[in-house]
Amino acid sequence: MAVPDRFGLLPAGPLLLTTEETRLLWAFVHGDIMDAAVRSWLRASLGFCPRHTWAYAVVEIELWEAGVGGRGGHQPFDVCVLYEDLCRTLSARLGRPRGWGRRAEAALVPSRPCYLCAQLAGAPREGFALGYANSNSAALAAEANLLRHTRRWCEATADEWAPAACPACLGAAAGAAAGTHDDGARLCRLHLAEAVRRVAGDDARAGALLSAASARLASTAQRLTVLARSMTAAGAPADARTEASWIEALGFFGGWQFPAFLAGIRADGAP
Repeated sequence: MAVPDRFGLLPAGPLLLTTEETRLLWAFVHGDIMDAAVRSWLRASLGFCPRHTWAYAVVEIELWEAGVGGRGGHQPFDVCVLYEDLCRTLSARLGRPRGWGRRAEAALVPSRPCYLCAQLAGAPREGFALGYANSNSAALAAEANLLRHTRRWCEATADEWAPAACPACLGAAAGAAAGTHDDGARLCRLHLAEAVRRVAGDDARAGALLSAASARLASTAQRLTVLARSMTAAGAPADARTEASWIEALGFFGGWQFPAFLAGIRADGAP
């Protein structure tokens, strides 16, 4: 199902990365995230745009072959580090009314553009642009676009994350109740902002929606910490609920259509 354009969400379908997107994201995974200025940018932009939120995970999972833990590689470690920080930061902001800004939904609206979109909008490079460590970006893009490992992650953990997925992302019927208090704990960031706008002037209702989202983000951040630790030599294996936490985090920030497509979940939320 295609979500209205005003939400800026990905449609349900495959995600075909360009060579340049792959080149930039592969370099990002190898170092940009460790730069303090970049981390500050990403907090202000609330991560990436929906397309590059999921593209970031695809590039790391598909292309990073080695690692520790049960899977031994093809894991979203970098994703967990970044989105644990973003979940905690936004949870704290949503949990205090003065952090909302002049409008209640202001905390859900990025104050800077997507970091990757900004790079793509810059002056085009002349000639052949080498990827990280002289890698062949075109070949890496072709490999990433197979989505083999990302699909396995989404399918294997679907029983855990599907009940928590945004109903407005999965279908019009499921999203009919998107403005209710309880669904504040399930709506993605963009649909939550829309729901808060609809109750403008009702601070109690807006506060209930944002408080529910704050609690969910705090819980997700805790599980992301455990998941990231499971991908290190000293970490214990993660259970299925914990392994689904990165999908829940990215689903909140970037919408749920892409993982639902990979897991074969219909628009009404059924498998």
